[in-house]
Amino acid sequence: MNSLPRAFAGSVLLLTFACGPSARSSDSSADEAAIRATVSSWNEYLRTENDSAIGAIFSPDAVLLPPNMPRVSGAEAIRKFWAGIWPLKASLTLSSVSVQVSDDVAIEEGNYAWSMPMSNGSASRESGKYLAVWRKSNGKWQVVQDMWNSDTPPPPSPPAK
Repeated sequence: MNSLPRAFAGSVLLLTFACGPSARSSDSSADEAAIRATVSSWNEYLRTENDSAIGAIFSPDAVLLPPNMPRVSGAEAIRKFWAGIWPLKASLTLSSVSVQVSDDVAIEEGNYAWSMPMSNGSASRESGKYLAVWRKSNGKWQVVQDMWNSDTPPPPSPPAK
């Protein structure tokens, strides 16, 4: 083997390792950290009832898929959805379980805890899980699809007549 093919083969190997999983993992870990930081901010926005900041987490073409309700399309409609929760005086906390990043798309799996005061002084509590699809655009991660469901089983069916 002469020196030119060896140099070429060496360059190919070097590029393969430089562009391989270890190089991508540092990028994806930074992206994962950015998404987790946004989820942390989201929790603060929920606590302070900042629906405008929550709306900005969603892309303009985002879709919210709440359980037992029609889809909510667009960041402004999603902002209004969250603003509609404030009168309930509920508490919602999100916790990210995993974030899988591939190029400019990420899938986040997480859990939520919901608590809402009842008129009798007690609190209604619920926990569940969610999936969010994130897209990176102009260096910023935004949610494009968000759906969740409860871990609480549905009430039993009424007895047959």
